[in-house]
Amino acid sequence: MILRNCRLIPELTEGYTGQYADLVIEGKEIKGIYPIGEYQTGNDTEMDIQNRTVLPGFFDLHAHLMFCDQDYNASMLRPQNKYLIDSIKHAKSYLRQGYTTVRDCGCDFYGSVAVRDAVAEGIVQGCRVITSGKILSPTTKGNSSFGTLYKEIDCADDMLEAARIEMAQGVDFIKYMVTGAVLNEGGVPGAMVTTPEEIAALTKAAASLGTYVAAHCHGTEGIYEAIKNGVHTVEHATYIDKRCIDLILEMGNQTAIVPTLAIAYTLQNELFAGGVAPEFVAKAKDVYQHMVSGAKMAMEAGVSVGWGSDLDMEFMEKYPGLEFMARKDFGVGNVTLLKQATIDSAKIAGIDKLCGTVKAGKYADLAVFDGNPDEDLDVLQKLPVFVFKEGKQFID
Repeated sequence: MILRNCRLIPELTEGYTGQYADLVIEGKEIKGIYPIGEYQTGNDTEMDIQNRTVLPGFFDLHAHLMFCDQDYNASMLRPQNKYLIDSIKHAKSYLRQGYTTVRDCGCDFYGSVAVRDAVAEGIVQGCRVITSGKILSPTTKGNSSFGTLYKEIDCADDMLEAARIEMAQGVDFIKYMVTGAVLNEGGVPGAMVTTPEEIAALTKAAASLGTYVAAHCHGTEGIYEAIKNGVHTVEHATYIDKRCIDLILEMGNQTAIVPTLAIAYTLQNELFAGGVAPEFVAKAKDVYQHMVSGAKMAMEAGVSVGWGSDLDMEFMEKYPGLEFMARKDFGVGNVTLLKQATIDSAKIAGIDKLCGTVKAGKYADLAVFDGNPDEDLDVLQKLPVFVFKEGKQFID
């Protein structure tokens, strides 16, 4: 297939310097990027992109495919089969919005493992899924808010066994609770709920199994200890401070942060529907302001910042581009945000050789938008005109 008359963004394109080009797709990959009209053949299907902007497919490094809406209590009462069906729908919805890769940070019944495999085998249409399974956690307030999603581990000596059990279920990485949570009833987001010894034991166990730990962290102490003890990503990173940032840099930027603005933004701006407890709204409003200032400070210092939303399917569909709108408060350039959603997150996920930029030899993971999102992020509040994943066009 040849995509004619594509508008490209230089910072998201490799191996080609022009702003407009024809993209040649062969199989799963971009075969080549050519000046408009230069590549001629009579044997290929052609599509005129009409000078629309072609972006690499987006990443969401903090997704929960299980969340169909913000009525969390009802969500936990679904039968297991409905839970899986909703997760499949969410994966399809992500792809429709231009997200070709998501990292699921906790899904009960190992549902996201099944979704990942079904998508990879072509059984269902959806985004590429990188997934954890049960959320490992110390025994603490609020874990029961999400039914059997949490698996409680209360001893450093038990971390290796817990990690092995998760990996045996087919997960790609380990998710661990280091601090309290906004959406856990009675949880205190800033409070550290584990110990440095437990974190160290889990990261060592994960490394021995060829994987890593993504640590749920809001509070400053928890963030610091997570970084110090070798987690790969700090999720949310709400109350990150200069001491934490300096430690990341001292340790060679081995830890990235994944702020999740969209979910807090909906609660901050009271965009939510019924079913959200007032307690969650109050906590989210405080979290949002700190997350914005902390993430901006981290970016300015040179810390790797990934793209995460923590958003349910209903609100993703109701407010396309919501994470972009929320991150506008960072006060950084549009291209910086586009890079976070693509190549920067691809590097954090460890698949930047396969995707994350428009480049010959990489997967043809592409999202085509009307308008110029590098100049006006509001363009992303509308769905992409076309989406391709591994060379196949998304057909709704």
